[in-house]
Amino acid sequence: MDQQYKLALKVILTVFILAGAIWFVREIIWVINLVFISVLVVYAISPAVTFLVNRKVPHWLSVGLVYLALLAFVALMFYLVMPIIIDEIVQLTQLLPNYIQLIEPAVFEFIHMIQNPQFEEVLETLIRQAPGNLQQLLNQATTLTFAFFSRITEIFIILFLVFYLLKDLRKIRRGIIGAIPHSYRQEASRVLMVLDDKVGQYLRGNILRCSFVGLLSGLGLFFLGMPFYFILGVFAGIMNIIYYIGPYIAAVPAILISLSPDTPGTLVIMVFYVFIQALDAFLLTPLLLGKAVDVKPFTIIVSILIGAKLMGVLGIILAIPIAATLKVVINLYNQEYNNCIKNSS
Repeated sequence: MDQQYKLALKVILTVFILAGAIWFVREIIWVINLVFISVLVVYAISPAVTFLVNRKVPHWLSVGLVYLALLAFVALMFYLVMPIIIDEIVQLTQLLPNYIQLIEPAVFEFIHMIQNPQFEEVLETLIRQAPGNLQQLLNQATTLTFAFFSRITEIFIILFLVFYLLKDLRKIRRGIIGAIPHSYRQEASRVLMVLDDKVGQYLRGNILRCSFVGLLSGLGLFFLGMPFYFILGVFAGIMNIIYYIGPYIAAVPAILISLSPDTPGTLVIMVFYVFIQALDAFLLTPLLLGKAVDVKPFTIIVSILIGAKLMGVLGIILAIPIAATLKVVINLYNQEYNNCIKNSS
């Protein structure tokens, strides 16, 4: 009877502890998100500190120079880029009804060519609902853009965290290894090295890759005479973070706008986006990412979906490097296990 009582008490305590832990994590999720973002920023810029230190620049000065460069970049974004984005979103919101009216005849003509009454009815319903849905989407985009400015406090907190993480990065790594039991430290150190390599290489390579895609898309659309080339270029760069799916999402608004007059034409825009995607797939990704994303497409898509469900945008960004890290760690342990079997036999 005493054993049953003790077991029941342990189960009750375990349930309360788990419930308390879940409640605590939900209450501090805001802090966790800020820390995650700060860590990602540090992963992206820490090689610049290492580069300067290897050139005999004192560590404190290296951290200061890199941090000042980060502050200058953030200030430049606020001063130059964000006003242009907001202006183009507002213009697009105002001109959207006109664009819808211009492209409706071409779309309905295409629908009637299909000669499928049920399919025609579904598409016509979607087209009629499209103006309201797109208007709502653009209004939300405008709201999110202004909300970005309203969260200045969080940006300052992130910049504050980034500075101290960057300054004490080596101590933090040693502290993490030191907190692990001695018998597991060697394995933990190897896993941490793999994680540093995969996450760091992926983030830095992906930032450069998406920046190039956004820049090339914006410049190309500008020279083609496409309206709203700046916001379309930014959108292409941001969507390129999402492997396989993102580039197609980025092409949709440009193709819709190209259906209206005074644009290069739908076929030209489609060919242009295919060219940018080919350039990214065959040149930028192998050059900038290397083997940081040595994962099958199916695994990448599933990882992105899981990451988005668990952590939203941060999950999408972290899903691929974490999947790649898990693959490397599993392969590493499988290799060691097979070697042990061979040696024992």
